[in-house]
Amino acid sequence: MSVITLGAALGKATALAQDTTASKPAPELSYTKDVAPILEKFCASCHNEDDQHPSELYFDSYDKLMKGGKHGKAVVPGNSKESLLSQKMSDEPPFGKRMPPPGKRKAPSPEQIEILRAWIDQGAKKN
Repeated sequence: MSVITLGAALGKATALAQDTTASKPAPELSYTKDVAPILEKFCASCHNEDDQHPSELYFDSYDKLMKGGKHGKAVVPGNSKESLLSQKMSDEPPFGKRMPPPGKRKAPSPEQIEILRAWIDQGAKKN
């Protein structure tokens, strides 16, 4: 086997190994351990039933989050792109201001927003 052929084979093997690693499913996220702490820190202080938020969307429990508010369902299990929770945290929300409102509260980091989106894409399970 020539050096060029061996090099090409090693390159293909490396590429296949990287593809295999990249295609591993992400670890399953937990509502209780991963998602609820983010919602409690950045959302629930305003979106709670005690304060009667005008959107009627409450983040103080899984069941209230999944119920949604007057603008519809906050979470569409399996589809973060269609979920208002994800859309309202984007730079261009479909209506109103980005949440949490800029300047009022510290916003979740991009990594924390990605955790919320990944959890929704995984089915938004109550786990």
